[in-house]
Amino acid sequence: MAHIGFLWTPMLQSYQMRVLLYYKYITVPDPAAETEQHRALCEKLDLKGRILISSEGINGTCSGTEDNIEAYKKALNAHPIFCDIAFKESDHPTHAFKKLFVRLRPEVVTLRAGIEAKNAAPYISPEQLQAELERNENLVLIDMRNDYEAEIGRFRNAVTLPMKNFRDLPEHMPELKQYEGRNVVTYCTGGIRCEKASALLKAHGFADVRQLEGGIVRYCEEFPNGYYDGSLFVFDERRTMRFPGARKVTYTSQCSYCGVASDRHIDCTDDICHTLFVCCESCEKTCSGYCKAHQNVTV
Repeated sequence: MAHIGFLWTPMLQSYQMRVLLYYKYITVPDPAAETEQHRALCEKLDLKGRILISSEGINGTCSGTEDNIEAYKKALNAHPIFCDIAFKESDHPTHAFKKLFVRLRPEVVTLRAGIEAKNAAPYISPEQLQAELERNENLVLIDMRNDYEAEIGRFRNAVTLPMKNFRDLPEHMPELKQYEGRNVVTYCTGGIRCEKASALLKAHGFADVRQLEGGIVRYCEEFPNGYYDGSLFVFDERRTMRFPGARKVTYTSQCSYCGVASDRHIDCTDDICHTLFVCCESCEKTCSGYCKAHQNVTV
């Protein structure tokens, strides 16, 4: 089966596992029952990952063997509610997750602003965005991800926000007010956050707003040498991903200790902190994995 995806390790390596990223906003009549049934399906197929189900839909990323991932996709496509999902796929030598979590949640992506995805802005396809950027049209690209995600990779000249969680977005609306009359395009990793983010912008008076269809993943699959610079942060054991076909690796971030170009995130060793920060392998050994705020040695 032909497959186009994004790879973290060299292209010539043999891959045993497939990683899925997907979501669907759809009314789920009995989310508790769906959660239990979904957990049983994933356990049967030996999948690992993080899948959230609520009355508003499903949001998941999981890994498994190619055969089991295909069986999982087939099961979802046969499901009366979760069918017709646009899956985003990549390869990895091992499971990208340590465990399986299937959870019932109030929202499949937490915003807590009373915003519904049905009010989202229209899509702009990766091809349309590329064409408009090449024509140097007066776009305002707004990154709807967390600051540590945007640190290691983002669209050129994009507006980024100093937020640690997506639910903080409503607090930053005053900062975005200056772009209200502009041609705005929102983007995130795979698209799910932009469904609500673009709806929130519309609710705040933004009339000309679109969301990037398929997010960074779809854009970089189509245009690995396009206007996205750096790497992609992912919420699994890989942490950082790059796309095949790019002419060279670019960096938008540096090691927080020595300043060398790096896109390597680690989790602060401090049990209270656990802040994600960029750190090269050499400095991780020297600082014992502690961020600067909680370092236990002098570097």
